[in-house]
Amino acid sequence: MPRPLSRRPRSYNIVRMELTSLFLAPKDARARPDATALVELLKELDVIGQAIGTATFLAGHGFARHIVFAGCSPHLVMQPPTDGSPAFCHVAVHGPYPEPRLVTGPNTVKPRCPQCRGRFGDWRQRLEQWNHGDPAVCAQCGSSTPASRLDWRQHAIGASLLLEMRHVFPGEASPSDHLLQRLEQTYGQPWRYAWAGMLLAD
Repeated sequence: MPRPLSRRPRSYNIVRMELTSLFLAPKDARARPDATALVELLKELDVIGQAIGTATFLAGHGFARHIVFAGCSPHLVMQPPTDGSPAFCHVAVHGPYPEPRLVTGPNTVKPRCPQCRGRFGDWRQRLEQWNHGDPAVCAQCGSSTPASRLDWRQHAIGASLLLEMRHVFPGEASPSDHLLQRLEQTYGQPWRYAWAGMLLAD
């Protein structure tokens, strides 16, 4: 005879997903360019709209033109939720910092040494030291490298000036070629991008 089904309610583990963003930064992580020029460029391209905090802006009408989302019809939340959550598309400018700020996220993998490709298995324990300017010393080949130059496979980024497109999931969107070209023209060097955890406080 089959056993009767349990009437007890099931319990579920509720996991709070970490909010993530798309970050853009100058290729030279130690460069400390003026943030004012970045804000002016974003206004010109209509990437940003009204300021909603210190160096934080609503997404402008040009946001979806310059941030290219994968898929045919992504559901984008563009206005702040009534509960005050930061889970909506908006823009923040961080820096310039005295030293490159390294931003990681929930999908960050073990970075690799650019010299020997050895992995930094203890990278989370080293983050605080790296963000204070200490180099990343490879345990395999002994080479010393700024943490921003490790191979993070675009799931972490380090720079003195960071442009953050908030509430973008890893791999969901990337900057348009035009935006990258205008950033390079403005600052005289290429820019790169990666996905990492939302940076809510400096």
